[in-house]
Amino acid sequence: MTTTMLARRVIAVGLAMILATPATGSAQYFGRNKVQYEKFDFRIFETEHFRLHVDPEEEEAARDMARMSERWNARLAGLFNRRLQKRKPILIYANHPDFQQTNAVSGQLTEGTGGVTESLRDRLIMPLTGVYRDNDHVLGHEMVHVFQYDLESDQRVGRQAGINALPLWVVEGVAEYLSLGRNDPHTAMWMRDAVLRNKMPTIKQLTNDTRFFPYRYGEALWAFVGGRWGDRMVAETYKAAAKLGFERGIKSTLGISSDSLSKEWIAATRAAYASTVRSESAAPAQVLLP
Repeated sequence: MTTTMLARRVIAVGLAMILATPATGSAQYFGRNKVQYEKFDFRIFETEHFRLHVDPEEEEAARDMARMSERWNARLAGLFNRRLQKRKPILIYANHPDFQQTNAVSGQLTEGTGGVTESLRDRLIMPLTGVYRDNDHVLGHEMVHVFQYDLESDQRVGRQAGINALPLWVVEGVAEYLSLGRNDPHTAMWMRDAVLRNKMPTIKQLTNDTRFFPYRYGEALWAFVGGRWGDRMVAETYKAAAKLGFERGIKSTLGISSDSLSKEWIAATRAAYASTVRSESAAPAQVLLP
């Protein structure tokens, strides 16, 4: 989740192509070994809520990541009104080539994969990027997934739906919104373009049509929810959707149907970019001379 961010089962940043064809991807990978060029000798740092496994050469950065982890935990614990069930493991690789050699996940990791949250052993795995802002974003996004999986350990949550039954835009959109905030230029560019081309999707289309990228549109929709009802309600709506199912979860927390939410989000987005769209539509076409 650094510059290119594509997207689950292992909920991963950057694995959209694998997720689109999970059976084929698994079949192609079966019987192949992941090449490891280096032997990793991790050092362990423990905080109140996390156990970080890090390359000793990156000890200073790892200690910063430990502080950032606790900061994210404090914010997300407040939003989700939940304490993590146990100390969670975080594997920090010094760089992306090292990260791609990890055996913590079985599948091949592409250059576009910024981080992974693996559910079977409850692990967050990511490389250092060399840019603290990007490290913080990836860590925050994956930390949201840590809380989402932690909810699954509670028998009161996920019995009827759960994370794997929710639309991808719900799961990844919440993670993107809570890690990036309401003002994200990248997502704003996508929304402006969708309004300009009159291609704003409904929630039903987001759920069923793979043409609409769940990260960007999901983030934008949850930003609308957060702007109207508050960030705490974003987390509460996710929890209700995981427990009751998507439609019932939205109705129980926001008091409106998904269709109504869809119409209000689209109207608000069009209104927000109306002046930009009008000015671009009125601009004369450019003529490029040789």
